[in-house]
Amino acid sequence: MRDLSTLTGIVAIIPAAGIGERMNAEIPKQYLKIGERTVLGLTLERFLNYEPVEIIVLVTSPSDTHYDNLRDIENEKIVVIDGGEERADSVSNAISFLYDSGLPDDTPVLIHDAARPCVTSTDIEKLCNHFRNTNKACFLAAPVVDTIHQVDEDATVNGFIDRRNVVRALTPQLAKFIELKNSLEEAKAKKLSVTDEVSALKHAGHSVDAVIGRPDNIKITTPEDLRLAAFFLDNQ
Repeated sequence: MRDLSTLTGIVAIIPAAGIGERMNAEIPKQYLKIGERTVLGLTLERFLNYEPVEIIVLVTSPSDTHYDNLRDIENEKIVVIDGGEERADSVSNAISFLYDSGLPDDTPVLIHDAARPCVTSTDIEKLCNHFRNTNKACFLAAPVVDTIHQVDEDATVNGFIDRRNVVRALTPQLAKFIELKNSLEEAKAKKLSVTDEVSALKHAGHSVDAVIGRPDNIKITTPEDLRLAAFFLDNQ
């Protein structure tokens, strides 16, 4: 167990314990390759190259047999711990690890999906600067450009949503460690359905800011996304 009580930089949590069922691949999607690099290696590289990040908590499946065979993501900043069945369980394990390691309450902690390798260092810095300037939880977001209609279960339109008041939630999502810890624990205790950290923070009463980032910060979910990510990476 590391002693993180004197840490002064940023902690990054990268949940990478999923299997990516919708990819229909023989291995988890984070270990698929874009060119010569794995998705996970590309994602980790973005945060390894951002100097204010001091520790990366990489959360992998206890049954993971792929990580140890990789050579493109070795770094002393990376701490590998076991994840859980769901993303929320993996994040919870990372929070527990950080708490047991003595991480100071006000440490900035960001959480980023392992399957988002296209996030840019510029957007990471933009998010972290917003946090420093406002002292508020925040997340990368993208504007919604399509017309959005609300529909019933039978696909009948029953409402219109003004897209000027809607953004797509991306990652990283960033908050003080104690705010993140307490919000996630409260959501779990109340059995709230939260799909990301912003939802938990809002349920707990915290103010959260959306920081508009690049729309090419996509999450790889289907085989088509791999080809799209390769295009974005080539053109960034």
